[in-house]
Amino acid sequence: MLHGALIGVHAAAGAAALVAGAVALPHGRLFPLYWWSLLVMQVALVLALAAGWPATPPPARGAFAALAVLGAVMCLRARAAGRDRPTPTTGPSPGYLSHVGFTLVGLTDAFLVVTVLNAGAPVWVVVATGVGVAVAGHLVLTRVEHRLAAAPEARPAPVTAGAGAEEGPVLS
Repeated sequence: MLHGALIGVHAAAGAAALVAGAVALPHGRLFPLYWWSLLVMQVALVLALAAGWPATPPPARGAFAALAVLGAVMCLRARAAGRDRPTPTTGPSPGYLSHVGFTLVGLTDAFLVVTVLNAGAPVWVVVATGVGVAVAGHLVLTRVEHRLAAAPEARPAPVTAGAGAEEGPVLS
């Protein structure tokens, strides 16, 4: 019962992180929800693994342990992104896009790997799904990063005194 409840919390937090992260990617909106959802997702995963480890078949143990490591890396990347969040006068930096994008690919990969694993697919299909989604996600992320970094509206120039602005602080 505890294991199932923790898996439910983990899945709900992961879904929230995926949606909030997609919204946070271009402008930083919903970043706090994205960060806390990732953190709750990871804590719930580790607790669920501990609670259900004895009943988990060996192939699934390996996959879930790998997902726990991926979750830890995603939390570290999200924390790094938080230090480089877009502001109202700047768009997302390449580092921010890379960190948040990595977590979005990781979340998508994890959801699909778990789905394939739960469907009873052979280990090679689970591994192929994980690798395939990671490669496809990297290709999509590269295009998105290029588009957002190149879009003039994504990185507006800050208004400065002498460039048509009044003296004093710039308010957005």
